[in-house]
Amino acid sequence: KSRFKEVENGNYVVDLGKMLKFSMINVGGLDIVDGNKKLILAIIWQLMRMYILAVLSELAVKQNISDIGDDHIVAWANEKVKSAGKTSKMRNFKDSSLKNSIFLLELVTAIEPRAVDWEVVKRTDTHEDNMLNAKYLISCARKIGACVFLTPEDVVEVKSKMVMTFVSEVWSACLKKEAYESSS
Repeated sequence: KSRFKEVENGNYVVDLGKMLKFSMINVGGLDIVDGNKKLILAIIWQLMRMYILAVLSELAVKQNISDIGDDHIVAWANEKVKSAGKTSKMRNFKDSSLKNSIFLLELVTAIEPRAVDWEVVKRTDTHEDNMLNAKYLISCARKIGACVFLTPEDVVEVKSKMVMTFVSEVWSACLKKEAYESSS
């Protein structure tokens, strides 16, 4: 591949970003080709943000509400886990109890009981075990069709925006599963 073609492709990415109304100030195709991490991550974050906003809009429409907020998402997750016979809850997306992934794994289980093998889940609250649970959580969420953007570190460090996007995507996967089952 020639450098000229790579820059041309990079410029195409910049043009698409501008068409999507992304902030593309001082970004050129050459920055992408040269691997400018900060600018590339800015583009990726904007893509992820656009996707999550679309997911939240879809959820709002399906719930017959104009705007979906953190409270709606937390309430749905707590209700879903409760309906599966579990007792754990989360207060909000900053809830430190989320760092061990247990509640989030219970949420995945509530959608598809076969997705989680509880024999694998660690019950001790060490950083190492929390990381193992978070890695397993991501794998289980992908099994149910969730598009996962967060990393195990995001879960263990309870990064609220990333946890919110995760739960939103799990909700979206749940709705898709319910729609599929009702159409079969």
